[in-house]
Amino acid sequence: MKAIIVGGGNIGFYLAKTLREREYSVTLIEKSREQSRYCANNLNAEVVCGNGTTVEMLEACGADKADCVIAVTGRDESNLVCCQVAKNRFGVKKTIAKVNNPKNADALKELGVDIVISATDNIIQLLDHEVDLSSMKEIMPLEGNEASIVEVTLPEKYAFEGKALSQLEIPPSCNIACISRGGRTIIPRGGTMLLSGDVLLVVMMNNAEKELRKALKIKD
Repeated sequence: MKAIIVGGGNIGFYLAKTLREREYSVTLIEKSREQSRYCANNLNAEVVCGNGTTVEMLEACGADKADCVIAVTGRDESNLVCCQVAKNRFGVKKTIAKVNNPKNADALKELGVDIVISATDNIIQLLDHEVDLSSMKEIMPLEGNEASIVEVTLPEKYAFEGKALSQLEIPPSCNIACISRGGRTIIPRGGTMLLSGDVLLVVMMNNAEKELRKALKIKD
């Protein structure tokens, strides 16, 4: 998943740091030369010094390939413009803006920002769930938040096309509960084959995501 973050202050910096730790592709745009230098020296992410509200800058940073643009500058007006340009010019599927003045929240939503929010933790949670455009999505957390029900969509030209579940090393902490295929629901057994386009409903422990991705050859 590719995310562009506009604003390299405390929120933008720690958001970029957290997303990189989760193996997201991140480009951070910061207007201040000094702050952008600090971010570049302390983040394992692409950092660009410039105005993230302009068409030219967003284009140079690959907005046409971005899954989401997150504007977290200190100015609500700048965050709005950034999101509008990302959505209207580049067709970005999800735009998220930090609102500094809560009174502006409704206005930003009415003017086209998909998600208006103020806390970094909430932005990360939205990225993991609502904004997740990958092949694996959490449907529902289970009691205690140690496990979840997850939906996995197998891609076209799937690497394990025609392989039986028994041939794969599915982690013991994951259970494929059912498979949706062409409008039919299949209760899988060891001999059930996987096909491109299958949608798997998996009950799994949250710490088993990487193992499951590896076992199914599913990328972010």
